[in-house]
Amino acid sequence: MTFPIRPRQKNLSAAIKAAHRQDGGVVATEFALILPVLLLILMGVIELTNALQAERKLLNATQTVADLIGQKTDLTTADLNDIYLAANLTLSPLSTVGYTIGVASVRFDDLTGDPVVDWSGTYNGGSVFEPLVKAVGRGEPGASIIMVTSTYIYQPLIKLIIPVNLTLSETSYVRPRKVSYVAKF
Repeated sequence: MTFPIRPRQKNLSAAIKAAHRQDGGVVATEFALILPVLLLILMGVIELTNALQAERKLLNATQTVADLIGQKTDLTTADLNDIYLAANLTLSPLSTVGYTIGVASVRFDDLTGDPVVDWSGTYNGGSVFEPLVKAVGRGEPGASIIMVTSTYIYQPLIKLIIPVNLTLSETSYVRPRKVSYVAKF
C-alpha cells in the first residue's frame, strides 16, 4: 500500500518565490567578487603555457644547431649561417629579436687530453660561457665536443602576471658523428 505525499502547493510556491527574490543580489555579488580571481588564474595559465612553449622551442632550436653541426665533417661560415637560419625557423612563430646563439668546438689534446677551443661561432652576439670548464670530463684525448648555448628573452603578453622579461637559456653538447672533430674554414 502506498500513500501519496503531496506538498501544499500554496506554501511551496510561496517559498520558491521568496527564495528567488532574496538570492538575486547575492549571486550577482558573489560573481562580481569571484570573477577577477578567475580571470587572474586564467591569464596566469595562459602566460605560463606561453613561457613553457618558448622554453621548449628554445631547447629544440639549440639541439637543432648542435645536431646539424655534429653531422658535418667540415664547416664554412655559409654553412653556419644556414644552421642559424634553421634554428630561427625552429623557434617560429616566436620573434627572434631577443634570440642569441653561441657555438664552441672544443678539442681534447691528443696526448694530455686537455681541452682547447678549436673554433667558435656566434649569432646575435651569443657565446658559450667558459667552454673549457664545461668541457672537462666530457671527452677523451683526440676527440672533440660541440657546445651550443642559446638564450631567448621572453616578453610576457600580460605584464600584470609576469611583470619582467624572462631570460631563458639552454646548452646542448654533441660529439661529431663522422669525424673526430669538425673543422671550420
